[in-house]
Amino acid sequence: MTEYKTETQKGIMAQAQHYGHIIFKWKWTILVFFFVVITSVTLYVFLTKPTYMASSSIWIDDEPKILPFEEIQTLSANSNLPSQTQLLQSRALAAEIIEKLKLHENPEFSGKKSAGGGSFQTAPLQVRERLIEDFLKSISVTPITGTRMVEVRFTSRHPQLAADALNALVDGFIAMIIKKSYRDSEQAMEFLSNQIVTLRHEIGEREKQLNSYGSEKSILPPTASEAPTVTRLAEFNKTLTDATIDRINKYNYYNQIKSAPLGEIPDAPAGTLIQTLRGQYSTLSREYAKRLATIRPEYPEMQRLKSELDAATEALQNETQNLIRVALTNYQAALRKEQSFQKQLDDLKNEVFKSNSNSIQYNSLQIELASKKTLLETLSKKQSETDVSSQLKGLKAINVWVVDKADPPLNPAFPNKRKILMIAVLFGLAGGLGLGLALESMSQTVNTSKDIAKATDLPTLGVIPSFGAGSKGKGSRTEWSRIVALLRGGGTKMKKEKSGPPAGNRSVGLDDLSASGETPKNMPAKIELIASREPNSIQAEGFRSIRTMLFISTPPRKSNTILFTSALAREGKSSSVSNLALVMAKGGKKVVIIDADLRKPKQHKIFRSDNNLGMTNFLSSHIDFWQVVQATSFPNLCLIKCGPIPANPIELLTSERMEELLTSLKPNFDFILIDSPPILAVSDSLAMGPLADGAILVARGGQTPIPALKQAKEKLDAHKIKCLGVILNDVDLIEEDGYYAREYYHYAAPD
Repeated sequence: MTEYKTETQKGIMAQAQHYGHIIFKWKWTILVFFFVVITSVTLYVFLTKPTYMASSSIWIDDEPKILPFEEIQTLSANSNLPSQTQLLQSRALAAEIIEKLKLHENPEFSGKKSAGGGSFQTAPLQVRERLIEDFLKSISVTPITGTRMVEVRFTSRHPQLAADALNALVDGFIAMIIKKSYRDSEQAMEFLSNQIVTLRHEIGEREKQLNSYGSEKSILPPTASEAPTVTRLAEFNKTLTDATIDRINKYNYYNQIKSAPLGEIPDAPAGTLIQTLRGQYSTLSREYAKRLATIRPEYPEMQRLKSELDAATEALQNETQNLIRVALTNYQAALRKEQSFQKQLDDLKNEVFKSNSNSIQYNSLQIELASKKTLLETLSKKQSETDVSSQLKGLKAINVWVVDKADPPLNPAFPNKRKILMIAVLFGLAGGLGLGLALESMSQTVNTSKDIAKATDLPTLGVIPSFGAGSKGKGSRTEWSRIVALLRGGGTKMKKEKSGPPAGNRSVGLDDLSASGETPKNMPAKIELIASREPNSIQAEGFRSIRTMLFISTPPRKSNTILFTSALAREGKSSSVSNLALVMAKGGKKVVIIDADLRKPKQHKIFRSDNNLGMTNFLSSHIDFWQVVQATSFPNLCLIKCGPIPANPIELLTSERMEELLTSLKPNFDFILIDSPPILAVSDSLAMGPLADGAILVARGGQTPIPALKQAKEKLDAHKIKCLGVILNDVDLIEEDGYYAREYYHYAAPD
C-alpha cells in the first residue's frame, strides 16, 4: 500500500513537473496573453459609456374582486400571467410610450438618427421600426417565481430617462388593460340604455292604459272561475320576461363580437382555437413588421412570411366568422323563443277579451305592467353594474397594481468594473494557460533528444544549451520563433536555395555570425568560438561532451572525415563545426575544417579571415593543397576556406580533385570536419557524403521541424551515407533534462 502511494505521488509529481515545465516554456506567451486581455478589458471598461437600469415591480392578480354579475365579466383581461408579461413587451405599447414621451425627438434615446419634430406616427417607417426595436431591446420582464409579482426593467445610458420610460411603460400597460377590459362593458351599457328607454316608454303607455281602463269599468275581484286564467297570465308574462332578458343578452354578445377587432373575441376561453390562431397571427404580424424595416417586400423571405401571415389572417377571420354565425344563431333562437311566448300570451289575452270579463282584462294589464317593471328593474340593475365597470376606468380598480415605482438609478448597471476585471483576470490566466497547452500540443519541432530518437532512431551526440538560461531577453524571442514555426505549418515547406553568391542584403541566421560581431535577432549572444571565449560556460561544456563521444566512438590512430549538415538553414551547423573543431584541437587532436558550403560560406567570417583563396581555387586549378590550408590562431586547428563563390558548386564537389584533397589531408590530420549546406535545400551534402566516414546532422531545439529532420535522415539512408547521430543545439535545459539539469546549470553556469 505504501509502495502504491509512493508510485502515485511520483506520478502526480511527474505530471505537475511536466505541466510546470510547459508553463515555464511558454511563460512569455502566457504573460503576453494575460497582459493583452487585462489591458483590452480595462480599456473597454473605462472607455465604455455606462448604462443605467431602472426597476419597477407590479402585481398581477388572476381574478378581479369587484362586480359579482356573470353576464358581463370583463375585468380580468387575461388570467394568464405569461400573456400579461408579453403585453408589457408589445410593439403597440412601445409605440404608444415613444409617442407619449416624444422619445423620437429625444437625442438621448434616438441618437443621431432622430426622427425630428412632428408626430411619431408620421415618421418614416424605417425610423419607427428602429425606435420600436431599440425600445423593446431596453425592456426586460422577469416573473418572480412563486409569486404574482413581475419585475420590469428598462436600460438606458441616462438614469432619468430610464426611470421616466419605465414608469410610462407601466402606466401605459395598465391603461391598455383598462381600455381592453372595459370596452365591451361600455358597448353593453350603451345597448342597455337604449333598451331601458324603450321599456320605460312602454311602461308609461301601459300605466295610462291601465288607469283609463280602471276608470271606465267597475272592476271587481276575479271569481273562482276567473282566478286560473289570471294565474296563467302571470306565468306567461314571467316566462316572456325571462325570454326577453335572454334575447337581450345574446344580442348584446352578438354585437360585441361582431364589432371586436380581429381575433379579440370577448370571453374566449384560453386554449381554444380562436386563441391559438390569434397567437399565430400576432407572432407573424410582429415578425413581418420587424423585417419590413430592413428587407424589401419583394424578397423571397418576405414573400414567404407574407403568405404565412395571409394564411393566418384568413384562418383567424374564418374562425371569427364562425363564432359570429354561432352567436347570431343563438340570438335568432332566443328571438324566436321570445316571439313564441309573446304569441302564446297574445292568444291568451284574446281569449280574455272574448270572455268580456273586465276583472280578467284589468288583471291582465296589471300583470303585463308588473312584468315590464320587472324587466326594467333587471335591465336597470345590469346598467348600473356596467356603469360601475366603466367608472372603474377612472379609478383604475383593476387586477394589476404597481408595487414599486421606478426611481432614477444611482449606479450604472453596466459595466460592473470590479466584476468584469475579476472575470478578465480569471480568463486571462485560464486562457493563457490554455494557449500554452494548445501551442505545446501543436508543436512539431525538435525539443529534446527523445524527439530525435522517436523521429529518426538516431542517437543524440550531445546537446548545446541555449543562452536563455543565463542570458537576458531570450525567452520571448524563442517562444515567438516557435509560434512562427507553428503558423508556418511546422516548417515542412522547404525552399530550394539558389546557387551563386549570397545577396548583400540577405537575412542573417544563426550561422551568419560575422567577424564584425553582428548577432542575429533571435540570438542573445554569440555562439561562435564560445569554447575559446567562455571555456567555463555550459555551452562549451556541451561541445566538450560531444568531443568525448566522438573520441570514444572513432578508431584510434586513424583519420576521420566527418560531414556536418542540417535539414534546413539556420540550425547552428557552422558554429557547431567551429566550436567542435576548437575543443578537439584543445584535446590534442590535429583538426582541419573544410568550408564546403560553396553557396553561403561562413567559416571565414567566424575566424575573421578573408575569402580570397580557398577550396574552389584548389578544385578549379592545379595548385598544391597546402596553399589552401590556413593555420588559425588556435593550436592544432587549420581552416580551408571556401574561396570565390563558383557558378557550378556541385560539379566541383564531386570532382576527382575533391577526392585528392581529402586523400592529401588524411595523413596530416586526425579529424577532417566538413561544413556542408543544408541537405533539404541543395544536394551538395548528398554528393559529398560518400567521401566522408560519416555524417552528423545538426538540429536546433524548438525550431527544426520533426518532419524535416526525418526527411533529412531518409535522404542520408537513401544515399547509403552513414549517420553518426544528431547534435541538438539551442536547447532548453529544463525541457531536456528537467529539474536536475536546471540545478546543474545554476551550479556550472558562469556569473
